[in-house]
Amino acid sequence: MLRNVVLALGLAWLAIGLWVTLVDAAGWPMLIFPAIIVAGIVFERVNYRGNASTPLDANWRPTNERFLDEATGRPITVWFNAATGERRYVED
Repeated sequence: MLRNVVLALGLAWLAIGLWVTLVDAAGWPMLIFPAIIVAGIVFERVNYRGNASTPLDANWRPTNERFLDEATGRPITVWFNAATGERRYVED
């Protein structure tokens, strides 16, 4: 939820910055910070998805780590890929 609020504020700030830049070209620095915020949130949403689907690669192994997801109350198993060191959180 906080991510959505920050994204909305970043987009609003970016829109205001675009308007100011159209009125006066000297306002372009006002676009830098909101563009970084919006790009960071979009990057985070694309690259860090949280609970992933069941891994398909043979390198993935389930660990003994299990917990309940606070948002959904469902059990989560941690899977580990020894080749890359990556971890995934998969719903049971």
